[in-house]
Amino acid sequence: MQSIHRKSFHYAALLLLLIVGRIGLAQITGSSLVGIVHDSAGATVKGATITATEVATNARTVATSNEKGEYSLLDLQPGIYRLKVEAPGFEIYNQTGIRLDLAQHAGQNVVLSLGQVQQSVTINADVSTLDTVTSVVSDEVNGTSIRNLPLNSRNPYALLELAPGFAGSVGNDYNSVSYSVNGGRQGYTDVLVDGTPAGFPTVNGNSGIGIFPSVDAIGEFRLLAQNYPAEYGRSLDGILNVVFKSGTNQFHGTAFEFNRITNFDSDDYFSKLHDKPLPSFHRNQFGGIFSGPIIKDRTFFLVSTEELRESDFQSLTATVPTALQRTGDFSQTFGANGQPIVVYNPFSTRPNPNGSGYIRDPFPGNKIPQNLLSSVAQKALSFYPEPNTVGNPTTNANNYYANGSTSNVINAWDIRIDHTISQKQKLFGRYSDRYFDSDPKPLFPAADAVAEGLINGEDFDRGLTLGYTATPNERTIFDARLGFARTLYNYLNTSLGFQASTLGLPNTLDAASGTPLFPVFSPTGYQGLGNNGNRHNAFMTYSLLSSLTLVRGPHVFKFGFDGRLIRVNDHESADSSGNFSFGTNFTQGPNPNAASANTGNGLASMLLGTGTGDLIQAYKDDASQSYYLAEYAQDDWRVNQKLTLNLGVRYDLDTPRTERFNRMNYFDPTAPSPLASVVNGLEGGLVFVGVDGRSRHQYHIDANNVAPRVGFAYSATKSTVVHGGGAVVYGPSAQAAAGTVGPYGFRVQNTWVSTLDGITPYNTLDNPFPQGFQPPPGASQGLLTGVGGQIEGAIQNTPTPYTVQMNLDVQQSLPHEFTFDIAYVGNRGRKQQQSREGGIDFDQLPVADLALGSHLNDSVANPYFGSITTGTLAAATTSRGQLLKQYSQFTSVLPLFLAGGNDQYDGLQLRLDKRFNSGLQLQGSYVWAKNFDNSTNHQNSFDPMADYAVSSQDMRQRFIMSYIYELPFGRGHMFGSHISRLEDAIIGGWQVNGITTIQTGTPLQISASNTLSSFNFQTLYADTNFKNAALHGDIHKRLNKYFNTGDFSQPAPFTLGNGPAYYNELRAPGLNSTDLSFFKEFHPTERVTAQFRTEMFNAFNHVQFASPDTGVTDTTFGEITSQNNTPRQIQFGLKLIF
Repeated sequence: MQSIHRKSFHYAALLLLLIVGRIGLAQITGSSLVGIVHDSAGATVKGATITATEVATNARTVATSNEKGEYSLLDLQPGIYRLKVEAPGFEIYNQTGIRLDLAQHAGQNVVLSLGQVQQSVTINADVSTLDTVTSVVSDEVNGTSIRNLPLNSRNPYALLELAPGFAGSVGNDYNSVSYSVNGGRQGYTDVLVDGTPAGFPTVNGNSGIGIFPSVDAIGEFRLLAQNYPAEYGRSLDGILNVVFKSGTNQFHGTAFEFNRITNFDSDDYFSKLHDKPLPSFHRNQFGGIFSGPIIKDRTFFLVSTEELRESDFQSLTATVPTALQRTGDFSQTFGANGQPIVVYNPFSTRPNPNGSGYIRDPFPGNKIPQNLLSSVAQKALSFYPEPNTVGNPTTNANNYYANGSTSNVINAWDIRIDHTISQKQKLFGRYSDRYFDSDPKPLFPAADAVAEGLINGEDFDRGLTLGYTATPNERTIFDARLGFARTLYNYLNTSLGFQASTLGLPNTLDAASGTPLFPVFSPTGYQGLGNNGNRHNAFMTYSLLSSLTLVRGPHVFKFGFDGRLIRVNDHESADSSGNFSFGTNFTQGPNPNAASANTGNGLASMLLGTGTGDLIQAYKDDASQSYYLAEYAQDDWRVNQKLTLNLGVRYDLDTPRTERFNRMNYFDPTAPSPLASVVNGLEGGLVFVGVDGRSRHQYHIDANNVAPRVGFAYSATKSTVVHGGGAVVYGPSAQAAAGTVGPYGFRVQNTWVSTLDGITPYNTLDNPFPQGFQPPPGASQGLLTGVGGQIEGAIQNTPTPYTVQMNLDVQQSLPHEFTFDIAYVGNRGRKQQQSREGGIDFDQLPVADLALGSHLNDSVANPYFGSITTGTLAAATTSRGQLLKQYSQFTSVLPLFLAGGNDQYDGLQLRLDKRFNSGLQLQGSYVWAKNFDNSTNHQNSFDPMADYAVSSQDMRQRFIMSYIYELPFGRGHMFGSHISRLEDAIIGGWQVNGITTIQTGTPLQISASNTLSSFNFQTLYADTNFKNAALHGDIHKRLNKYFNTGDFSQPAPFTLGNGPAYYNELRAPGLNSTDLSFFKEFHPTERVTAQFRTEMFNAFNHVQFASPDTGVTDTTFGEITSQNNTPRQIQFGLKLIF
């Protein structure tokens, strides 16, 4: 079977390489102008010469009408054009003011009048905004929007929110552009800048981006959301297509300075509530662009630079230990219902003498004796700040508040050169360089800051694109592009160098760490200490794209290739000094398997040294790579004057990744275990690549990814076009190079064996790893790797995820350059990820065995004793539940990025657009949609489809409107056109712009305390009485009880929750926000414009509250304690434009 897969790969690669040798790159940034030439009687005109001239560069493109009068002008760069049509016996037709946007395929029919060639007629008119050629669902953000709409931190990608199906967020670093389009999975968008990929896989498997153009350096960008042509692929979430400007025959420049300070900002809602002053904020963002000719009509340049210096606001609302709790006194610790939270002694756990199961004793007076307090825990608690504010009057939760800032620095520059070799050949090149640094300041007091877990993040981004276009004749276009995108990322833990032994942990832990950090302590219900990460990453994509376009009669054929070499280098530490979690399970009772809101306390468990955790040696060290190879064919067939068909097919192949030193393995569920002599028929284990003649690939090749595309555009009338279509689109495969490659064996996960039966303490925090530490064995242990503990592994037969897209819409042209569109948009995701690094566990206890109840905790003889020498299974006894697991030689088996998930999106989308004309531009949409999926974290690993419910990203209704309006006052305008220059300096040149967003909240999940975690259930949902728990009224009055918490409860011991993954009727608060900007322009000279700007973000200071606490046993269950959006911010700017 492996040889078959290998041959399939070789044949596919050979075929694609042959195609590369014959053709050049896709016109993914080009636009087109097509139409039919008629005479005044309606007859078609054959042999007419059609010339489109770009005004800025004087570049000309020529076509000839065929026997049906049809013409096609292809590979036109975005810009303003003049159209000239000539034919013997007819007057010359001239049309000016034609604007083509990025990747726009416009239709323009021409009517010629009889007359002499020397005669001409000229009209000034733009092409219709109706799309009469394609069926793609897309959203264009034009240069007018990019340059004028209010943009916090001047990140142009933030304008993606204007797209109708948008959900998510856009930040300023490589891994923070995470959004969904029309229900797609967040983080799986293909980003193209100047026609080559600017994205790459990141350490968490999502798609990152390394090129963030300056606002003034790009002309426009387009988000292809649905049913895109076959030249696009490898995306589950749309295609973002961005193009830098090129220089022109005139020198142009822009210099800018934007400034924001605290004095003009509003206070955070909870800062005011806690009577805390607004922290100091300052932003200084400056730079400029300069462009023009090097050789007139032939060679042009553009240079852009931008820098940012910022001190950004951040705050922390947290629960920290009280003075009594630090001593082990929980007599004043109460639950939300006002009843004391009783703390039970885990060391008293014993079989119930009066019945079945087990019992524990409460501590007298709810006070832990001093001799039972962990010395390590006490030293760790000394790093907690003291309470500094009044918390909840009953629970004392949220008794600490601090605000501060994060220092952000950006240095970026870009350069682009365009050169016309001849009328038939063009070249361009663009290089981008960007540095981003984020340095948060402590929110803990300085003496405790080492334990806060702060991370300093650094991005070093590089991007390069080279493009070549040849037009041998007007019916043939070759195009080729080479691309390179790279991000180097440093994730630097500020506690690096901290020796865990100073907390009383054994010295052997320091020696094993490799990367000494402050250990992570996570007591449930309290602020955690430490951060488990420190890493250095390099993400790279090398790309070659090519295409051949042929115009043959009514057909425009396009054949192309998309090839990428993807590399990820990852040196990462996690849990290197220990990661210790403390739930309520060790201090709840009297039944240790029964959780409730009034028994058990995470901090008490920590003080007793009873919890769970690990220490990982050599967490990730990998250098992986893979290839992506795709070929496609597209036919845009103009059937007649009314109907155009878009027919395409694409073949995608993500080759399985390899690793430079073969530091990879995969989980084989049926491999006979070497321990089968101990447990008859035992199977499963890790199999290493490149060993014993095995392939270096981690996966079997998925060579079945044929993606058809079909669509139509039908011009029902001159002002009405109907579009429709369907497409299969394959996304990035889990097989591709990524930061997670399953390195067990090269990684050692030392488990804190804190219990053998799940309820009785074994090793405590003061000496969590008495067995010591061993160096990573590599591949030497084979199928015995990781026995006695948790393992993770890839699954060889992991298919490529895909979506089935469908759309039907009607586009209507309205007077005054308005366009209205009503559309149905649907998506069906298949073979989607249903787990990541967790979320499904192959070693989960079968649900039927939960009927054994507390007998699952019974200590029984361990058959592996003596055969397994590390972890839980090194002891003479183990729990009955452990031996009932399918892979009982392991404590947990986590499949990495397991495929098989489904999602569904159905939306009604209404759009109203008005191109900028007469000083006004509008772009608005309303969406009513439903989004379902089965997520990536499951209550029952053996039945993930049981979690199929409304999606966590479902946004039922969303309205967004952007507007740009030049006020009609001043010289040359409707009012005051003849006023003096002095008067014009006062009342003229004003402009108002804005974005208004109103959207409903996303669904909530109500979770329970996971009392089944020792049996590898990944999460536990709360029980519900199936009543609608949503409350209504003023949200300010519901901050302490956002919904009816009484409708939910902790499931009974050894049962799953009966609630869904997410509740459709129970949602987080929605959003109502308006960003505004006000401009005033002056004209010191004819060619120089000075523009003063005031920009207001969240102008009306509407508070969007964050989601409430949804943990049913939490003391803050149902409470909202933070603000999700930023308070009003005001920014001032000055731009000089020439």
